[in-house]
Amino acid sequence: MPLLLPNFPAPATMSIGMVKAVNDLSPSFSGADQQIRRKGSRYALTFTMPSMDYVTALPWMTDLAAEGDTVVLEVCQPGLVVPAAGTPTVNGSGYAGASLPIKGLPANYVIRKGQFFSVITAGQRYLYRAAQAATASAGGAVNVPLQTMLRRPPADNDVVEIEAPMIEGFVREFADPEIAVDHEVVLSFTIRERR
Repeated sequence: MPLLLPNFPAPATMSIGMVKAVNDLSPSFSGADQQIRRKGSRYALTFTMPSMDYVTALPWMTDLAAEGDTVVLEVCQPGLVVPAAGTPTVNGSGYAGASLPIKGLPANYVIRKGQFFSVITAGQRYLYRAAQAATASAGGAVNVPLQTMLRRPPADNDVVEIEAPMIEGFVREFADPEIAVDHEVVLSFTIRERR
């Protein structure tokens, strides 16, 4: 079971990285370079927390240092106002490729280009990003083009988190916390999706 990281304080910064599963093909003699998309590309988000006092930092330090567990944290989308999304779920099953049909949205709901959302499939969150803007029909259905390919076929009615997308993965690059003489702690870490 993943550890849900504390929701306070919110991260001060977030950088968006990718672990790419594409194949780059460069011919030895002549011809054009090619890039072949494969499923497996995923996100690695690096967070820097604001300075916090030692007592506030304790739960963060404990959860980030946990071994063998994945962690879950809300993705920062500063300045992006995400309207109430209803109860979005995956519309159908057996999907592969680089788009995801979603149902249960309000009529004419817009998912912006570059907006993150997460899908919970078989108890694990998968983070995706819209490659293009997509507008739901009057019935609340939309097919969202994805920046990466689906990593696991979602099931019909799998929950889609649009208002508060979450990343789930292992903690990487967790710098040893430095505790200053004024008892302030600054933490930085990366959460990399596991597959």
